[in-house]
Amino acid sequence: MTEGNGGPAGGPPETARSKVRGAWRLFSWLNRARRAPDWLNWLVSLFQTKAGAAVAIGSAGVVATTAAVVVYTTMEQPPPPVPAPVEVAAPVAPPAEPERQTQSSVIFAIEGKDKAGRRGTFDVVVARKEFLWVRKSSDELERDGKTITGADIESQVLDQDVRAALATAKEIIAVGTASQEGDAREETERAGRRAHKTAEIVQGGIDAAIPIWTLNLGQYREPCKDCEAGGTNWQRPFIVIAVKDLEPGGNVGEALADALSGQKKLPAPKSYSAFALTRFR
Repeated sequence: MTEGNGGPAGGPPETARSKVRGAWRLFSWLNRARRAPDWLNWLVSLFQTKAGAAVAIGSAGVVATTAAVVVYTTMEQPPPPVPAPVEVAAPVAPPAEPERQTQSSVIFAIEGKDKAGRRGTFDVVVARKEFLWVRKSSDELERDGKTITGADIESQVLDQDVRAALATAKEIIAVGTASQEGDAREETERAGRRAHKTAEIVQGGIDAAIPIWTLNLGQYREPCKDCEAGGTNWQRPFIVIAVKDLEPGGNVGEALADALSGQKKLPAPKSYSAFALTRFR
């Protein structure tokens, strides 16, 4: 076989091979250049992924550290004590009004103690000034100077509010008084009869189970500088008392005498000649 100028017989000349290699290198470079964006994207993606991983790892470390501090603080510092429950005071009933007006009477709420210190509370019902015992009578009352008797007394003196006050009483005390004129012994007896008549008037309007007492205060005997000067009618008012409460074992007469003492608008026991409490029923 005949050899050519640059290589074995039948092979391509050297220049041809060089061209082929050059073309191959050019092709490879162009191919890499063409794929460069994909490579750059991959590299950036890889960098971002690693950076993200680093950030995530760093964040997890911060979270773990914070949690550890919280747990440590909680263990080292016990929780604050639970506040004690606030006690709500039980509702307290409002005190009774010291003076209440009704259509026919004025009701005074008073209280006193017996000699042993046991407390009693009372509603003292005093008929208005137009209702008075007729002078020298123990059976009749007058209203504005006109005599009223029998059933008229109960209907006019014991109005609905007075009946309601008496209906809730534990006991009733019917009071009799006499003015300063006349014989002391005779007027004291008259006051006793007036107390008895008051009990008869009251008993028809209250429950039969409520005990009734009579209280004979007797004759008025103490001069009063601050009292009315136009007559003595105010010394013989119509009075009935409701015992609202009495501590166990209490002496109702002693507690009532103490409650009436010092009252400006009510008959003071020391101003009258007697204080005789008798069971009516």
